[in-house]
Amino acid sequence: MSHHHRHHHRHNHHDRHHDRPERIPVDIEVVMTSVLAPAGEVRLRDLTEEGALIEGASLPQGTQFQIEYRGQTIFGSVIWAEHDRFGARFIFALSEGPLYERLEIARVHHHLRHSDNHAVLAATKSVSRTPAAFGRRVAN
Repeated sequence: MSHHHRHHHRHNHHDRHHDRPERIPVDIEVVMTSVLAPAGEVRLRDLTEEGALIEGASLPQGTQFQIEYRGQTIFGSVIWAEHDRFGARFIFALSEGPLYERLEIARVHHHLRHSDNHAVLAATKSVSRTPAAFGRRVAN
């Protein structure tokens, strides 16, 4: 039984790695603060629920920092750094709040840009067809 449990755990880890959210290109200004740098504006260039590519500052790998966006505070740590940008992993995955909403919108636009319009047309058609069927079933 312990053997099975160990195997199961390994399988889960593999799945989680495989399902890493795709990075969505964005251009969002946020204010970043850390122990090593005064508060300043930086731009998010890539965003997922798990992290971001941040441009306009650099912090040493492993540094903890926070970004503020419309009253929301997101904590992160630096996973790699170049001279004017760095990759960040969020301490808590993004699941709500203004920045999460921006990510959702950006993801939709990203997918629309990178797909043909068939899916969009199909979705629009099914939506406009729905109201006709509504409320017509209640005949005595």
